[in-house]
Amino acid sequence: KKKWVPCKMIKSCIIGLSKIGQIHKKKKKKIKNTSLNFVYDKNLTLRKKTAKKFKCKTSNSFEEILRNKEIKLFIIASPTITHEYYLNKLIQYKKMIYCEKPISLNSSKLNSLVKKIKTNKIKICIGLNRRFSDAYIKMKKLIKNKKVKIIQIISRSSNANVHQSVRNGGLFMDKGFHFFDLACWFANSYPNKIITIANPLSTKEFLKNNDYSDAVINMKFKNKVIVEYTFSRNSRLGHEERIKLFGNGFKIDSNKFFKKSIIYKNFDIKHKESYFKCLKKFVHLNKNLLLNEGIQTQKICDKVLES
Repeated sequence: KKKWVPCKMIKSCIIGLSKIGQIHKKKKKKIKNTSLNFVYDKNLTLRKKTAKKFKCKTSNSFEEILRNKEIKLFIIASPTITHEYYLNKLIQYKKMIYCEKPISLNSSKLNSLVKKIKTNKIKICIGLNRRFSDAYIKMKKLIKNKKVKIIQIISRSSNANVHQSVRNGGLFMDKGFHFFDLACWFANSYPNKIITIANPLSTKEFLKNNDYSDAVINMKFKNKVIVEYTFSRNSRLGHEERIKLFGNGFKIDSNKFFKKSIIYKNFDIKHKESYFKCLKKFVHLNKNLLLNEGIQTQKICDKVLES
C-alpha cells in the first residue's frame, strides 16, 4: 500500500516544553506539510519564551487552542501524570494525537481511554521512538531469519532526579517502558513469566517516594526467549544504554552501532533522529501507529510492579 501523504498543511501544537518538547520543536520543522503553530506549557514564562523563539503562538487557556479548528495535530510531551487529562481533552475535540509513552499512569483507566480512542476513530501514535533508532534498526535487520535466544538490556542513568522519576511513573514506566517494548520487538513475542528484584537494591531516597533506583528483571517470553534487564538511576560513566542479542553462533552488541563519542551520552543525543522519524511516519500514515504496542508495554510494566 502507498503511504498517505497529507496534501494540506497540518497545523500543530506541542504540549509540554521540557526536554522532550524541545526535541519535538526542533524536529517538527523537517516534516513536510506540517507547521508548528502553537506551544503550551503550564509554565507561563517558558511558553512565552518558546513561542517567541519559534515564531508561533501560545495561550493562557488550553481550551482556547483546542477550540481552534485549524490545529489538527497535538504532540503530548508533558509529564506522564498529565497524559490522561490531555488525552481526554483531545479525544473530545477529535484531534490527531502523538503521545509520548506511557499512555497513562492509571492502568485501571487504560481500557477506558483506549475504548474512547477507537470509538471516536482518533488517529494516534504512542512515541516508542527507539524502534526508529538507526542502531536498533540495523540490529533488527541482522537477526532476520535468525533465532534470538537471550537478550541482555542495561540502562543506567546519571544525575537521577527522584521527583522527575515519580511524576513520569517511576523506574519501570519512565525508564523501563522503551526497553520492555524493544525486547518484545527483537524477540517478536511477549513475556509470560516475570521476576523482579528492586526493593533490596534501591536507595532510601527512592523507596520513601514509592519508587526504585535500581532493579534486576528476568523475563521468559512465549517463544522461550530469555530477557535480562539491569536498570539503575546511578552511573559513573554517564548514561549507559546497551543491548546484546545472543543466538546460536552469533552475538550482536548495540555499542558497535553507536559512535564512541556518544555511547555514554543522554538519550536526546543518542537517539535524537528517532523522534523525527517516528513522528514523520505517523503523520504520513493514514492509520494509528504503535498504539497496540504501547498498550501491551504498559501491561508489562504493571506485571513487573506486581512480580
